[in-house]
Amino acid sequence: MGRSTRREFLKRGAVLAAGGSSAAIGLGRLSERLLAADASATNEPSDSLQNFATGGRQGIACVRREPAEAARDILRQGGNAVDAACSALLVLFVIEPSMTGVGGYGGTMVMYDAKGGRVRTIDSTTRAPRRFDLSKFDAKSANHGYRAVGVPGNLAGIILALHQHGTMPFTGVAQAATGLAENGFPVLPKLSKEFSGLVTDIDPTSRRAYFPNGVPATGAIWKQPDLARLLKRLGDEGPESFYKGEIAAIICKQVQANGGRLAEDDFHDFEATSSEPLHITYRGYDLYTPTLPSAGLTSLSTLKTLEQFDLSKLEPWGAEYYALLVDAMTLAWGERDRYFGDPDFVKVPIERLLSEENAKANAAKIRSGDVPPAQKVSEASHTVNVVVADKDQNIVSWTATHGNDFGSHVAIEGLGLMLGHGMSRFDSPPSSPNYPAPRKRPQHNMSPVVVLKDGKPVAGLGLPGGTKIVNVTTQMASNFIDFHADAEKIVSAPRLHTEGRDPVQVSAKMSDEVIAALEKKGHKVRRFPTVGGNANAILIDQQSGELQAAAGAPADHGVILF
Repeated sequence: MGRSTRREFLKRGAVLAAGGSSAAIGLGRLSERLLAADASATNEPSDSLQNFATGGRQGIACVRREPAEAARDILRQGGNAVDAACSALLVLFVIEPSMTGVGGYGGTMVMYDAKGGRVRTIDSTTRAPRRFDLSKFDAKSANHGYRAVGVPGNLAGIILALHQHGTMPFTGVAQAATGLAENGFPVLPKLSKEFSGLVTDIDPTSRRAYFPNGVPATGAIWKQPDLARLLKRLGDEGPESFYKGEIAAIICKQVQANGGRLAEDDFHDFEATSSEPLHITYRGYDLYTPTLPSAGLTSLSTLKTLEQFDLSKLEPWGAEYYALLVDAMTLAWGERDRYFGDPDFVKVPIERLLSEENAKANAAKIRSGDVPPAQKVSEASHTVNVVVADKDQNIVSWTATHGNDFGSHVAIEGLGLMLGHGMSRFDSPPSSPNYPAPRKRPQHNMSPVVVLKDGKPVAGLGLPGGTKIVNVTTQMASNFIDFHADAEKIVSAPRLHTEGRDPVQVSAKMSDEVIAALEKKGHKVRRFPTVGGNANAILIDQQSGELQAAAGAPADHGVILF
């Protein structure tokens, strides 16, 4: 499918009205609208529910309308793409509390800086407490409870992004999120279901901290006054106060009183990091993603192997393409299992893994049928992503997470703060480069991507979805570059996932012909409603300057171009 024309997109009626603000909508009408939209969507992301737009010079793609509107308002006030992305993320921290939060374990951002003409990244992945005790650590404590907690990294990423690339103060970009926390928003059926799961596995102190007025029912307006006060305090004192002063002391006191190892000095010297991105050329395009412990190295390695094959001779999204994809992914995941860990602790041969020589060696294995299976077990994940482009062609893709539903299930009294469970992202075998250690960052799955052509930005891509993020990112880039897909097709094409062993997972849109071909090659295949989360894409036409955008979001949520 080729890129859609402007007229075709406008026929869809997907461009949101330019005027208005989410703050002006009465809560009653807002509740009715959101509940109606939620009723029309599945509880899990579905690659049949899309949101598309075209024609503007700046815009946002994300999973919900509220963060999109917050980002739009920042852009209208003169903020840039980084300011707008920070505002959207902070709103998501409030309204998608199972997926991410101010206390989430971390995130990763990649951006094209139009003024500097370069791509930069920010990583805010948690670090294990310096007093981490391996003898008291097991699979259960890694997931839920006070020993699952590392230093929360999400806010550190926003602090560094605003300092290095933003134009607005924290108070300004946090205004929409603060209002939603203070005034409340309707509890949709999906969130209500998530609350039901949380309360079955949360300690009494955390339950009291998170639900001081009881668990809100579906359709009720959920207010988070403690979180609102925290956001206001961060605006007054500066967001750095989260890591330097009384807030850190409050968090650590509760964590330590319940057997956790997190201490104030873990907060005091914690900072997000800025670095050069990982980079490959792929069929004349330049692709950039954050370096380890982010997961884009696997996505890029898979693409370099695919580059050794002439996909133009294959049917787009056909059986031969997906069979090749399974083999390339299997080899790349084998590399991840063998090598990937925090580069502060382990030496990872990044340059070799992205080299032409490695890609040719992998291609030779595929042609000879020498593709050994991998063994690592994947994990679920609940995460968010936003993609923003501004009038100067700055473009940002940013992914942030708690981990799984509500992270550690630990909420801090007086702060309304749910903490992520970054410790769950370490691997248990001592031989693994991702084995836990004090102050070590876990390997994670987030891999946002920015694409350039002839030195100019042409795409920002990203999605949530645990380990599936890695493989869907590969497919989104291939959809765009190999098959010349428009934003709609980039996020909605059939998807496939493997980490090197069967069953191969495919999305509902995958054709029976492809599944039969994979089974004929000896694979076991399972079809799911979708593979990976709701993806976001913004494309920039370098001739006209106009944007296309798509979000794999329910109903009319998530995309605004203007």
